[in-house]
Amino acid sequence: RPTMIMRPQNVLVGLEVPMSNILALDQASKTSGFSVFKDGKLLTFGKFTVEDADLGERLCKIKNKVLELINEYDIDELIFEDIQLQNNVTQNVQTFKILAEVYGLIDQLASELKIPHRSYLASSWKSQLGIKGKDRAEQKRNAQKYVMSTYGVKCTQDEADAICIGDCATKRESLNGFISWT
Repeated sequence: RPTMIMRPQNVLVGLEVPMSNILALDQASKTSGFSVFKDGKLLTFGKFTVEDADLGERLCKIKNKVLELINEYDIDELIFEDIQLQNNVTQNVQTFKILAEVYGLIDQLASELKIPHRSYLASSWKSQLGIKGKDRAEQKRNAQKYVMSTYGVKCTQDEADAICIGDCATKRESLNGFISWT
């Protein structure tokens, strides 16, 4: 794939701005949420689950599903959630390690396909969108409320996070006045 797919151009105040199809992921090792934004507007969203006990098999299925979404929606840019080690280290090291493998898989896939990609920490996209809460569960519910009030759709927590990640990416692009193709 070329670094940037050439499409018909939009003209905005005399500047040509490339249209884009963004795939945003709230990736996990079992159930991942996704959203697709076309030219800054939510096109679709959903989630997919992989049930295999073997992590290697799950990673293969995740890669195949992400590749399927990229091809189905002619994706130009991939946005996904960054990972971070939580405070309770002893309980979260194994989870962090697995999420790092999923993160690396998606990063590598985007690099292989030469699709521009970037990640956001959960704290970053939540802060940008004003999603607050005293704990993770409340923040997840508030992300669902944000999606309902912004897009008028009811969705699962995984889907809401993916929509919020995509929403954050499109807002950051529009605030900068250009689309980052790095």
